[in-house]
Amino acid sequence: LRDIAEETFLDTFASKNDAENISAYVAAAFSAGRVASELQNKNSEFFFIENGSDVTGYLKLNRGPAQTEHNLVNALEIERIYVPRKHQGTGVGKALMLHAIAMARSANVDWLWLGVWDQNVKAIEFYKKSGFVEFAQHDFYMGKELQLDIMMKLAINDN
Repeated sequence: LRDIAEETFLDTFASKNDAENISAYVAAAFSAGRVASELQNKNSEFFFIENGSDVTGYLKLNRGPAQTEHNLVNALEIERIYVPRKHQGTGVGKALMLHAIAMARSANVDWLWLGVWDQNVKAIEFYKKSGFVEFAQHDFYMGKELQLDIMMKLAINDN
């Protein structure tokens, strides 16, 4: 988990951010202790797609108090949907998204939501194609740099 998380994060964000900020973020977000804590959290779930011994992508879902925003009632958060660059365009991301939507439906939540860096145009387009719409923004710190995340949601159950 740590290896694929770090690899995909660096592939996606290292060239667009200050090296010191990236290093600080990766050291904190993907430390052994932090990852172990996330894996033990009963309100978070991880799902992996493998091709032989190669992990081609993973998904992290949060519910209830594990969500990174605490004012979203009856919702499920996609905190991470990571696909290594060499596996992008192969359908792995779509399969992970369809699994997230199925999990949200089975959990009977109203919304599936996520936060995405406003500079990550490729991801934003993927989420829009998956039916997500923008609904808010929140701050995100990449090391010491304040960045902006767009919050997007997908209606799951008709209200």
